[in-house]
Amino acid sequence: MRRINHLRTTVSAAVVGAAAFGLAGAAAAQEAPATVDDIIVTAQLREQSLQDVPVVVTSLSEEALEKAGVRDIKDLQILTPGMTVTSTQSEASTTARIRGVGTVGDNPGLESSVGVVIDGVYRSRNGVGFGDLGELSRIEVLKGPQGTLFGKNTSAGVINIITAQPSFNPGFQAEATAGNYGAWGVAGSVTGPIAEGVAGRLYAAARQRDGFYDVDTGDGPRTTTDDQNQDFWTVRGQLLIQPSENASVRLIADYPSATNTAASAWSPAPARRRPSSTP
Repeated sequence: MRRINHLRTTVSAAVVGAAAFGLAGAAAAQEAPATVDDIIVTAQLREQSLQDVPVVVTSLSEEALEKAGVRDIKDLQILTPGMTVTSTQSEASTTARIRGVGTVGDNPGLESSVGVVIDGVYRSRNGVGFGDLGELSRIEVLKGPQGTLFGKNTSAGVINIITAQPSFNPGFQAEATAGNYGAWGVAGSVTGPIAEGVAGRLYAAARQRDGFYDVDTGDGPRTTTDDQNQDFWTVRGQLLIQPSENASVRLIADYPSATNTAASAWSPAPARRRPSSTP
């Protein structure tokens, strides 16, 4: 089994709150009885308590996703029982399965039986989830057929991704990661008001990692000598327009680029495990 070690450092700041308010809130919390907050999901395209939704849903909060280091849909396997995500020729040819059900094949023309929805927009290929998803607010994994509300290509389930929206409170966040196999990554975001009733958020990230398999190309057509490497970057911009208290418009544009490779079924070259540079 491969072993990949990462070291992550995060620096964030926001012009909100005060220390006195935080201390007062902590004192009040100690006096109040312990309660369990409702988990709000949008599994039925409207905000509901998880207890009122007649669907099997695994809801992952922002805190849980951050602690687990979730960056794309493949990382969700750590937190979601019954879900598997595999790649073959490249991470652009990705198959997500829920409870063992999913589309099998490397043909890019095949659409998955597990739908990927990012901020309400359906993505027809699972590979779009391999780019950096950015700052996440919540991810919901819906198990079982969801065609009634989410349309076609959701007969096995839906991965519903909700990213963090722009905030009217100014703030920024920066992150740097490092690991074995030459892994490194940088990411940062900034958010705040732009005009009256308009807020924006800009996120950018770049991550690379050498492959942990050496490939003996032999006489085959393949030229790359390693496998399972990663090299991608992404830029994501958002605008939140609130003309009134009861109406809001969210505009999102993102541009990802990825040149990742994975084990190839057609390559005649054998792959040998590369030893890690750290224990």
